Amino acid sequence: MTVASLEFSPGLQEMAEVGAVDILEVDLWSGAADLLREAFIAVSATSDKELNRWLEETAKAAGVLVNRVDGVGEVTVPSVVRRGPVVVAISTMGESPALARRLRERIETVLDEGYGDMARLLGEMRGVLKERVADQGERRRILFEIISDDSVWRLLSESYEKGYKRAGEHIPPDERDSLDAGDPPEGLHRRD
Repeated sequence: MTVASLEFSPGLQEMAEVGAVDILEVDLWSGAADLLREAFIAVSATSDKELNRWLEETAKAAGVLVNRVDGVGEVTVPSVVRRGPVVVAISTMGESPALARRLRERIETVLDEGYGDMARLLGEMRGVLKERVADQGERRRILFEIISDDSVWRLLSESYEKGYKRAGEHIPPDERDSLDAGDPPEGLHRRD
């Protein structure tokens, strides 16, 4: 990602030092058209509304997608919380980036790493159940039992293997053999 401006915040300068972004010192009024020809997406985020409008028009004329920080463009970049395979995206459609950030911060406090572990565990259990339990309603019931079992959550926080074993106890005994006595598939999702 390239950030073009005449001035850069200390945070952007630090990001450039570690290679997270490239910074290019340029007057956007005179140099943006050349930069935009090579771009796929442009985010006009200056404090000058007229410059932002001109950058958007120039980008669109060059066939470049535009994300507006002060409204709705062709691309919306949500605020995202990731916990393994669990992804929550938050957007206010440009109305209030501060609110999107606040919501992300609140969700991050609730959505800990255990949710990612539980998603992986349920995915594995779902695969086992599809092979062993013919009735879809029964599979759904067992998965709901697993996700509702506080001991599975607690044991997952200790180790994936312990959580997996406890979750396997929800599978009826005659169908539990497929779980290899409750051990997770070897080498998968080891945290300890």
